[in-house]
Amino acid sequence: MLMKKSRLAASGFVLAIMLGAGQAYAADAKQVADALVAVVAAGGKATASYDNASASGDDVTITNFKVSGEGNELTVPSVVISGAQARDKGGFTAASMSMDGGKMTTEEKSDVSWESANAEGVTIPSADEVKAKAHITPFTGGKITNLTVSGGDLKAPITIASVDGKVATDDKGSPTDFTGHMVSLKVPLESIEDDQRAVIQGMGYTEPFEINMTIDGGYQTNGDTLDFRSFVIDTTNVGKLTFGGKFAGIPLSKLSDPQQAQQVAATAKLDSFSVRFDNTGIVEKLLDLQAKQSGMSKGDFVTQITGALPFMLNFIGNEAFQKKVADAATAFLNDPKSITVSVKPASPTPFVQIMGAAQSAPQTLPDMLGADIQANN
Repeated sequence: MLMKKSRLAASGFVLAIMLGAGQAYAADAKQVADALVAVVAAGGKATASYDNASASGDDVTITNFKVSGEGNELTVPSVVISGAQARDKGGFTAASMSMDGGKMTTEEKSDVSWESANAEGVTIPSADEVKAKAHITPFTGGKITNLTVSGGDLKAPITIASVDGKVATDDKGSPTDFTGHMVSLKVPLESIEDDQRAVIQGMGYTEPFEINMTIDGGYQTNGDTLDFRSFVIDTTNVGKLTFGGKFAGIPLSKLSDPQQAQQVAATAKLDSFSVRFDNTGIVEKLLDLQAKQSGMSKGDFVTQITGALPFMLNFIGNEAFQKKVADAATAFLNDPKSITVSVKPASPTPFVQIMGAAQSAPQTLPDMLGADIQANN
């Protein structure tokens, strides 16, 4: 709702350049800078340049580093690389790399800038490894502070206080655990599309939305299992969404290759999934707005909706589950604290089997998946 694809692509471009480009040979500043230019160019979608490279102790400083590609222009006044060491296969490792004070202009004329950006435990492949799509974990941790997105079709700047992440890997370089945080994403009402803003203001919102996100997960190579322990989106005075899920049969090698990613559906299995919503204000505001538009009190409006729920849910075709949904929805609408939907099959269930049932016998899905719904728990 709040950002278009172009802005997401721009953010992805920034993160990829800041955290996925690296460092090189400790003793030769020019080799370090040239290796950085080469690895950016190896993907075939961007080119890089710099004005000067100098070494001081374990630090290499590259000035006026620029990247251009796919209509995006990135400029970093100074890239500082610490503890660079050559790799046997080419490329390099480094203790850290900072790209402070950077700015990018996108094809849509949006500007993305940040105060500081730092990656730790950097591993940068050779150009040949990039072209061969070798499995490399580029960094073990990183942080970006004070991001601002402005211009383009945005009517007001969007800011983020910080974004950080950490990745733990096994001896083969596969990620075993990962965490991430986005702190204080502020979205002014002016930056929201006019029709959506009118509804939001009608509910009584006047201040910028402040959003915080966290993610915590892992990957088990035994069984190719991806475990999203928690993915939280918390919006002040709106609500908090918490997702969790475990999925087997997802090879990392296919996820890293866009051409093979679509094949994952053939092997993926659902172990469990849940989504929970904790209300912190939006439900009351929405019910007040709907009741007002209907010319009713909020209490009468809620009574009318909950009374109609059993009939509205007939499309599910599963009487027992329909009652669960109606009971939970009624409890939540009368006292909107939280609502949780979860599925836990008796054993990991192939996605192809789930999709087949959804098409041929959708009423069997709640029982097949062990679906449950609870309010205010």
